[in-house]
Amino acid sequence: MALIQMKNVSKHFDHQPVLRDVSLEIEAGTITALTGINGFGKTLILKAMLGLIKTQGTIRVKQTSIKVGQAYPITAGIMIEAPSVLPDFSALTNLQLIADLIPGVTEGELLDLLTEFDLPTSHSAKVRHFSLGMKQKLGIAQAVLGESELIVLDEPTNALDAASIKKLVAYVKSLRAGGSTLVIASHDQAFVAAVADQQLRVEAGTVR
Repeated sequence: MALIQMKNVSKHFDHQPVLRDVSLEIEAGTITALTGINGFGKTLILKAMLGLIKTQGTIRVKQTSIKVGQAYPITAGIMIEAPSVLPDFSALTNLQLIADLIPGVTEGELLDLLTEFDLPTSHSAKVRHFSLGMKQKLGIAQAVLGESELIVLDEPTNALDAASIKKLVAYVKSLRAGGSTLVIASHDQAFVAAVADQQLRVEAGTVR
């Protein structure tokens, strides 16, 4: 059954079309990759399906129509455009701030997640001193925390080395096995080929 349905979704900025009649379906428990050149609409499609921007057309998530400003019908972990990390805090504190909003997440789970992503677990290690790759991994860890029903990742392999990408491949597959649905925007064809059940190519604001 389709968890997410978009039909004839369009968006204009200053009367210029940036999304053009986007139609797609994403099945529950799968990994879907939006591929294509940066700047062609992948991130806007993610924002539209999450109800973060106003669009024309129909967007339904778990049979519920999506509108900006209304409660989202399912839990969603999100990393869009860049990691939303607080530089003056540790990686652990960054995760704790999100965990406070998710019932049942323990500090042990946070420490396990940091270890999984090869990040410091000490409160003395501030994010401002992290490399770009470490900040990227922390952003991913924030998005996957709690293993939400829907996990959305925008260019997750940016700034990651080959070893980190290999671990990420295994991790996102484990999330799918656990029942999460993942939607990933990526221009990294090797990563997409390794994880995606469905590939949708985005060109000039539409899905082909």
